[in-house]
Amino acid sequence: MKKTCIIFLLFGLIACKNESNQTNQKVEVKQPQNVNAETLKILDEFYKNAIGDTLLSIDKDTAITFRFFSKLRDKNQLLFSDKGKLNQTADSLFFVLKNARLYGLFPNDYHFNKIETLCKEFYNKKDDYYNATAIAKAEVLFTDAYLKFGAHLNKGRFNPDTIMLEWNPKKLDTNWVEILKMGLQEKKIKLAFDSLEPKHLGYHFLKQAINNYIVENEKLNWDTISFKNITDTLIFKENLKQKLIKTGDYNDSLKLNDSLKLASAIKSYQKKFNLEPDGKLGKLTRQTLSLSKEQTIRQMEMALERWRWEPTKYPERYAIVNIPSAEINVYEWDKKQKIDTLVLNSKIVVGKPETQTPTLKSKINYMLIYPYWSVPYTIAWKEILPMVQRDTNYLHKHNFEVINWKGEVVKNLGKLNWKKFSKDYLPVKFRQRIGDENSLGICKFNFNNKYGVYLHDTNSKRYFKTFYRYQSHGCMRIEKYVDLARFLIRDDTLKLPYDTLNAYFERPIQRQINLRKPLPIYVRYYTANVEVMKDKKGRPKKNPQNEDKKFNIFIDVYRKDEQMMKLIYK
Repeated sequence: MKKTCIIFLLFGLIACKNESNQTNQKVEVKQPQNVNAETLKILDEFYKNAIGDTLLSIDKDTAITFRFFSKLRDKNQLLFSDKGKLNQTADSLFFVLKNARLYGLFPNDYHFNKIETLCKEFYNKKDDYYNATAIAKAEVLFTDAYLKFGAHLNKGRFNPDTIMLEWNPKKLDTNWVEILKMGLQEKKIKLAFDSLEPKHLGYHFLKQAINNYIVENEKLNWDTISFKNITDTLIFKENLKQKLIKTGDYNDSLKLNDSLKLASAIKSYQKKFNLEPDGKLGKLTRQTLSLSKEQTIRQMEMALERWRWEPTKYPERYAIVNIPSAEINVYEWDKKQKIDTLVLNSKIVVGKPETQTPTLKSKINYMLIYPYWSVPYTIAWKEILPMVQRDTNYLHKHNFEVINWKGEVVKNLGKLNWKKFSKDYLPVKFRQRIGDENSLGICKFNFNNKYGVYLHDTNSKRYFKTFYRYQSHGCMRIEKYVDLARFLIRDDTLKLPYDTLNAYFERPIQRQINLRKPLPIYVRYYTANVEVMKDKKGRPKKNPQNEDKKFNIFIDVYRKDEQMMKLIYK
């Protein structure tokens, strides 16, 4: 904490020094043909008074991309204005910044309000002069906005591991500045921005969905619904009804009484968030109804942000888990259609909010048929030990073995002094025997990761029938484990035919199957996405129209988006 304070203090002192050294005196120019030369002189003073090559501050607005200015700058020519007026490039950039939300970004991250104010000060019509100082300041802020906007489009604003805002040019595509330079030279900045964005179809479909959502709801607004201290039920129901009318879920033409109409509207609203459409105001439904239109848009923007963290290109075969939708998709590159083809979709169960499934990248390298379940220490002392202390027969009922410090199975459980065991003293481990009743089910898919989580079958299938599938201790339970296993051995069926695999599933003998081709797996957190409808063969349509696409929004079950929003929107 002390180091952090010193760093902020240092930056504050540098910024103050930087400001005090700048030429803040207004320079008035009468003739338009002299504006450029005077503005260039002021810019030279700004750059001379910068702190090294890393920090330049204009009226307390810091240009964090200053070290890259020299790659764009022409010492004899202004980039964004000419003779006291914005040039074509600046007009285009101004429009993009003003509508930054169409990219899932935030205008004031790019000095928009300050730039807009400065542009109004370029020319004083009353006294007939040009304000060269305002023009110079605008040049600096436009340049920083241009570079920063391009960088954020390319790789986002956050450190994906810490979910903290960062400025790290090293993570950007190596040619990002050259692309932006080309955009300036050819007066095609939108084309430059487009080429820096992710190429994934999922990103572009979602970006279009956000644009449509903003336009369609431009004249509509709805506030959050509060569920605290409801004193007047009639007023509350009317407020809820008005919100559901604005979200397009309340259908007044239904031949039902008011209560049933409201329940029907709630069901419609629940479906949008992948919730159980029961028409009741449960905890998660209340959470979603607490969203305003603005918060809903921000949630979509966070999904776009996460797309920018993805690899530039996925492998030819890969699996992607989405935690908020609690599902796994396996894709394979279709060489003929030149698209990623969905070959497997399955429901999964992911971690509870208090025992979250982590986001990660790894490779499934082997399958374990009829695995043991070695109980993690936290579950052992928190959940199993109390049950055993009440009744040692619990171990037999749930098929557990007790392993001592030598790694041996304890035969005589009656000799263990269970009363003395606790969180701080637990000299044994619990292991569940293989079989249908094992918590890992019949098959476990293993991949290396620092969190100790994996993908597995389960002996508890009931959660697959529910919408709320956030029920595990962090591992992921897959419904279609047989389909995934068959896909994983598809290239090795001479050595391991499908019939043999089926036979392995029938006999409770533990077997490890190393994969000839490990499958890359990505565990991600997207609370908004666009699902492409499938053709008759079950493949996503190659050139889907709007009616072939379904926009989905899910609850922010781990409140990760909420954490990011607080940092961006203050």
